[in-house]
Amino acid sequence: MRGTTLVTAGAATANAAPPQHVNRLHGARLRRAAGIVLTLAVLGGAWWVLAPSALGGSTAFVVVDGTSMMPRFHRSDLVALRPASAPRVGDVVGYRSAMLGRVVLHRIVAVKGDHYVLKGDNNSFIDPEQPTQSDLVGKLWFSLPSAGQAIGALRVPWVLATVAALLVLAFGLDGSGSRSRDDRGGAIEP
Repeated sequence: MRGTTLVTAGAATANAAPPQHVNRLHGARLRRAAGIVLTLAVLGGAWWVLAPSALGGSTAFVVVDGTSMMPRFHRSDLVALRPASAPRVGDVVGYRSAMLGRVVLHRIVAVKGDHYVLKGDNNSFIDPEQPTQSDLVGKLWFSLPSAGQAIGALRVPWVLATVAALLVLAFGLDGSGSRSRDDRGGAIEP
């Protein structure tokens, strides 16, 4: 037979497109990997921005427990403080009070050398302590009205256990019991 090309079974298989199930599996793996990378990036960004200083982050969270900063802040408001290199007059900052043994949230009203003069917005007097930069916990970043009540509730053991159990149910159990061979990335029979 002249001009006829004989194609063997091996050559036809090598030139053929991969089966559809292989393409679907490859696409599913790529989507899963992209989803994992995106989730890790979001979680990493959230950790960098919101992680409390007690856990190695740079944000301090303080629950308001007084009336000295009314009307701006009320009891049980949650306040986030971030480090500031050069707080200025007018900034609301938190500092570690040696007298009270806690973080105090007040406004800078003057700077004397390397000391800050502070006053609560609702107070008629200036704070007796004049902290330095090293005493400052941070500068006001944001606040959430009444969110401190939720933090206080988490200190009750049965509430914390209930929240933990709900998180396990919501995220730890998918309800399927076992995964199919396709979900594990195994081959699918045609």
